[in-house]
Amino acid sequence: MPGKSSIFYSTIMLTAVNLVLRLSSMGFQVYLSGQIGAAGIGLLQLTLSVVGFAMTIGMAGIRTATMYLTADAVGSGRRNGVSRVLSACFVYSFLFSAASALLLFWFAPQIAAHWVGDLRTEPSIRAYAAFLPAVCLGGVMAGYFTATGHIRDLVRVEVLEQLVSMGVTILLLAFWAGGNAGKSCTSVIVGSGIGSLVTLVCLMGLRKGESAPLPQQRESGLVPRLLKVALPLALADNLRMGISTVENLIVPRRLALFPGSEPLAAFGQIAGMVFPTIMFPAALLYALAELLIPELARCAAGGKKARIGDLTAKSLRLALLYGLSAGGILFTAAENLGLVLFDSPEVGALLRWFSILVPMLYVDAIVDANVKGMGQQVASVRYNTITSLLDVVFLWVLLPRYGLSGYYLSFTVTHAVNFLLSLSRLMKVTGLRPSFWLALRSILAWLMGLGIASFLPRSQGLGGILFLGSVFLLIFGLLLALTGVLGKEDLKWLRRLVIDKNAAPRI
Repeated sequence: MPGKSSIFYSTIMLTAVNLVLRLSSMGFQVYLSGQIGAAGIGLLQLTLSVVGFAMTIGMAGIRTATMYLTADAVGSGRRNGVSRVLSACFVYSFLFSAASALLLFWFAPQIAAHWVGDLRTEPSIRAYAAFLPAVCLGGVMAGYFTATGHIRDLVRVEVLEQLVSMGVTILLLAFWAGGNAGKSCTSVIVGSGIGSLVTLVCLMGLRKGESAPLPQQRESGLVPRLLKVALPLALADNLRMGISTVENLIVPRRLALFPGSEPLAAFGQIAGMVFPTIMFPAALLYALAELLIPELARCAAGGKKARIGDLTAKSLRLALLYGLSAGGILFTAAENLGLVLFDSPEVGALLRWFSILVPMLYVDAIVDANVKGMGQQVASVRYNTITSLLDVVFLWVLLPRYGLSGYYLSFTVTHAVNFLLSLSRLMKVTGLRPSFWLALRSILAWLMGLGIASFLPRSQGLGGILFLGSVFLLIFGLLLALTGVLGKEDLKWLRRLVIDKNAAPRI
């Protein structure tokens, strides 16, 4: 079982790798926008939304289920049963992914014509269907390696996957696509699929090369337990992704009814430029979320209520402070980011509006991980269904009347409702009592920091972004210290962490 501090250092390692991967992905997104423009990015995002829904159906909750069942077996002292768990998850995943791939391939012409509304995307959809089983089985292996603490092996393979995917895509764009939007979409899909295939082969090879496996132990009731965990997750993911796909498909069509709008380009700016930018700093939190699920499952299996409470409280505190910091930097540097990354003042203006929501989005990611780690999948089904349906209704009504302002209002309201419902559920199952006074002081410090930073000169270029970000962090850190959000114990821990790598982490 991983030691008490391993979750912290594994998070740091995953964060470093995720930052590199996200940085390369962001650079690749900038490269794509220069190659095919905002309208081409919009078409690509619509394609990815459709094939992403097929992937969610094929995945059927199996990655999280693999993590949960493997961690439960390890945490309960049943390591001999891990092989049985992995085998059952493999069969489950292959059945669902193969069925999803066949349906996607067969109905590709209808999906391209009637869902996406552009026949140029048919080859992309069929290409993704060919790689779909490999993508889903790779998810099973990634869940196993995460739950058993083989983080180093996993991140090496993830780096290799990214390099292969980007390399193949760039070659196809350069020597085959020729600037054609449809062929460019296919290039991205094929590059991603080959990267997923490489991941599956590598992870299976690593699993086979592990030290001599333990004799297999019969896992009583394994199939019912797998279905109990995976099917609610599958339902939740399918509902959320299905309705999200509907949202993405209706956005350009309903935006077209708003006077003076360019719907495909506007959708490309939001989905392909703004969202990747505001979520780029979330690498730390996604790494932490990835590790919280199996860690909490192990603690729940071992009856470690104190450890659960400690992890939950500190992870939420970290998410809040980190989200406020990242959101403040994005807010103050929004104009420069839009110009430097995408040569678009319109993207900069959108970045500023969405950066206000960053603290809530980041905390919600950790709340969701805590809820899943405590086995509350059924609750997630309800919350995601309610808020996703609300989003579809709001978008349908607001987009023709208010354009992108209506999109922003819908996004804000539905994500806030989902966050509050999930937080309420987490408090109920863990007994957590968040310090709302602490949250209020943090937000006040954030607002003060933004107010002070708004008077800073807006120097242009990358240097201006670094300057504004550094100044905001300095101001925000000082205000957190002055308001008592960061106490002496926190500062002592940070100093010990820098000086002594063996210092016991506080999270």
